[in-house]
Amino acid sequence: MGKFLRWSGCLFLLLGCCGLRGYAQEAPVVRTSSGMVQGIQGAGSMSFLGIPFAAPPVGELRWQAPRPPARWDGVRLAQSSGPACPAQINGDGPRSEAEDCLYLNVYTPEHVGKDAKLPVMIFFHGGANLWGSTSIYDGMRMAEVTHAVVVMPSYRLGILGLLDVPGMGDDAGDFMLEDQLAALRWVQANVAAFGGDPNDVTVSGQSAGSMDVCDVLASPAAHGLFRQAILQSGTCQHGLSQKEARLEGEAYAEKLGCSRESPLACLRAKPVGELIDGWPGDLRGMRAPASGGSLLPEAAEEAIAAGHFLHVPLLIGFTRDELWPFQHALYPLSESGLQAQFAQRFGAKAVEAETLYPESAYPHREYALGAAAGDQWMICGSLQEADEAAKWTRVSVYEFADRTAPPFRSRGAAMKRPEGYWPGAFHTAELQYLYAYQSAEGPLSASQRRFGDQMMRLWVGFGRESSSAFPVYRQSQRSVLVLGEQGDSVESSSAVYEAHHCSFWNSPAKPE
Repeated sequence: MGKFLRWSGCLFLLLGCCGLRGYAQEAPVVRTSSGMVQGIQGAGSMSFLGIPFAAPPVGELRWQAPRPPARWDGVRLAQSSGPACPAQINGDGPRSEAEDCLYLNVYTPEHVGKDAKLPVMIFFHGGANLWGSTSIYDGMRMAEVTHAVVVMPSYRLGILGLLDVPGMGDDAGDFMLEDQLAALRWVQANVAAFGGDPNDVTVSGQSAGSMDVCDVLASPAAHGLFRQAILQSGTCQHGLSQKEARLEGEAYAEKLGCSRESPLACLRAKPVGELIDGWPGDLRGMRAPASGGSLLPEAAEEAIAAGHFLHVPLLIGFTRDELWPFQHALYPLSESGLQAQFAQRFGAKAVEAETLYPESAYPHREYALGAAAGDQWMICGSLQEADEAAKWTRVSVYEFADRTAPPFRSRGAAMKRPEGYWPGAFHTAELQYLYAYQSAEGPLSASQRRFGDQMMRLWVGFGRESSSAFPVYRQSQRSVLVLGEQGDSVESSSAVYEAHHCSFWNSPAKPE
C-alpha cells in the first residue's frame, strides 16, 4: 500500500497497545488538518465518510460564516455520512432537523500514497438548494474506475443558508456559498493526504448544485481553488440582490414573530423545525445566494455574460428529456388545464409553444408541458449560457440521451405517476451512472454499468490536454457530445440546438 496506509498499520498496532480497541488493522487512516480519520477499505477503493470541514453552525454560529472544525485527539471514525442539513420531507429523503451537518465524504482508489497527485472531483448535490444529502450518492466506483479522489460536501440550505436579516454582516444571505467555499479550501489543505492533487481539482454539481457551481465561478473568493468546472442540468441564476434578500428576510422574521429591531437574536432562539416550516411557500422555488457583496459582487447569470468569472474550462450539459416526469403535481391534467399551464408559464410564447409541443406527440399531456419547460429552462438556458461563456473560456457541451435509464423514485415525499409512466432521459438520470444515485429505481444493466464507467472517465478527463473526447463548443457551430442515444454511443452533433427549439426559446417573444 501507499505511504500513509503503511504508516496507518503501524499506528493501529500502537493504538492497540495503548488500549484502543475495535480498529481493523487494514482500515485506512489519514491525517487531516484537524486530526486523524479512519475510513473503510472497500474492494478497489476506500471511503472516508462524515469528515467535518467546519464547526457545527449551531447556537451563535447559526447564520455566521463557517468556522474551522475543532481539532481532535486520537483517530476519528469516518465510516458513515453526516446527516442531511435541515430540510422538509422531499423526493430525496425524509425531513431533517440536524443543524450539525457540515461534513464531507472522500473516496480514493486503494493502494494509493499521499504523493500520488491524483485528479480530484468535487460534487455539489442537487435539491433546489432546499434539500439534499451526500448520503444518497457514492463516489467509490468513480474513484476505482478513474483513479481519482472524489469529494462530496454538505452545506446549509434554504432558510439556514440563504437568509438575510439585520445584524448578519456584509455577506448575509450567502452562508450556503460560504460553506461551499470552505469545503473547497478544505480540499486544498487536505486532499494531498488522500493522494489527490490540489492543483488538479474539478468542481461539479447537478441541478441546484450546478447553479451553485455558477456562483462559485462568479465569486472572487474562489480564485485558485479549482482548475475546471462541470455544470449538469442547472443554469446560472439571477437570484436576489442584497436589498431584495433583506426585505424578504425581514418579512420572514416578522411572520415568525420576531421584531424588525432585533430579528437575529429572536430567530437564533427558534427551534430549527419552526424555521424550516415557516419558510413561505412562494419562496420554496429555486434560490441562489444574494448578490452585491464582496463574496458575490454580481449575480452569476450577469457575471457569465460579462466575463466576470473564473475563466477555467467549462463542461455544460443536460439530459434529453429533463422535466418530462416532474409535472407530477398536475396529474391528471385536462386539455383546458394544459392550455392554461402553457399560458401561465410561457406568456406571449404560449400559443406557438403549444404547436411545437403538441400533446399528441407524448404518452401523457403532462409530458408536453414538461418537454416545453425543460427545453426552455434547462436545455436552451444551458446552451445560451454556453454561448455566453464560450466568448471568454473553453466550453464543451454534452447531452445525456439514454431513455432506458431506470426511472426516478421518491425517497420521501409522495409522487403521483400516470399509468404507463415513462420518464425518458429525465432530470437526474445521469447521476446513477456517475455517482450511484439512490433516488432511482435501478439497478443499471451490465451494459449501462459499462457505459457509466465510460462516462466517469469522460468526466474526470475533462479539461486535460490529453482529453479530446469533448468537442469545443462555439456559437457558430454548437457541437454537442451526445451520450447514450444508442446503447453506449458517444457522438458529436450540431443538431441538438434546433432539436430542442432553442432558436424559438432564446429569442424575444414576437409583439402581439
